[in-house]
Amino acid sequence: MKTAPRLLDYFKIHFIVIIYAFTAILGNMTQANTLTIVFVRCVIASISLALIIRYSKKSFRVSTSVLWVWILNGGFVAMHWLLFFGAVKVSNVAMCLAGLSTQTFWTSLIEPIAKKVRISMIEVFLGLLVIVALVIIFSVQQAQWLGLLMGIASGFFGALFSVVNGQFTDTHDPKLITFYEMIAAGIMTGMVWSFGAFDGLAGYFPLGLDWLWIGILALVCTVYAYTETIHLYKVFSVFSINLVITLEPVYGIILAIYIFGSKEIMQPGFYWGTILLVLTVMAQPFLKKSNKLV
Repeated sequence: MKTAPRLLDYFKIHFIVIIYAFTAILGNMTQANTLTIVFVRCVIASISLALIIRYSKKSFRVSTSVLWVWILNGGFVAMHWLLFFGAVKVSNVAMCLAGLSTQTFWTSLIEPIAKKVRISMIEVFLGLLVIVALVIIFSVQQAQWLGLLMGIASGFFGALFSVVNGQFTDTHDPKLITFYEMIAAGIMTGMVWSFGAFDGLAGYFPLGLDWLWIGILALVCTVYAYTETIHLYKVFSVFSINLVITLEPVYGIILAIYIFGSKEIMQPGFYWGTILLVLTVMAQPFLKKSNKLV
């Protein structure tokens, strides 16, 4: 049974979404390349989660069949992060987050397929609005189209691993799921990373403040934010939390303009397109709920 949320709980969920939004900014501040960011983040996060699981005296054991699914899902996580930080590197924070905001739309298409249920026509209509919003964004920011496409692809893989994780959260410890997925993502990324690292290519080793930024990504944005979100499910519904998470692009774009200044300022059409995108995604759960009541 859920307890009544306190004012502090409302503050926490918005604080966590701000943390999620800050990941793109940290990626932009890090001089190391995308592969290095993801690889080191996975290593630090997996070690930290191992210590947490060990300290809480939980078992690391899991069936082989489930483990293989988590390994595959770790690959989806790796692709999500590689495309996410790659989008930041080739364009900017705003374009990355605009593309990433399609994650909820991708989920609305993937989840019915996974659960073998009919796709809602409301979601098809909202999907068309998402396309319109993306066309508006693309038309005014054509020079940064690659970053937008990578952000959209990142949202797709984010939806994939979220749907897969949703199949296990009722039967397995979320920290254990994340632990094995971080290991899988780290190994997959590390195999590619090692080729460049051994050749001594620039950007393949974190230097100076890079360690701080990647450490924050791993400990604050991955380990803390994830576990705190799970804790907040005790007082908020999944619907309420996901609705707030939809604000991530808004928080991220505001933070990016504040930190990076004119570099992140876009043409007015970009913001109109982003507003349409966010409002469309936020309208989705309300329309689905009202449709069920009819």
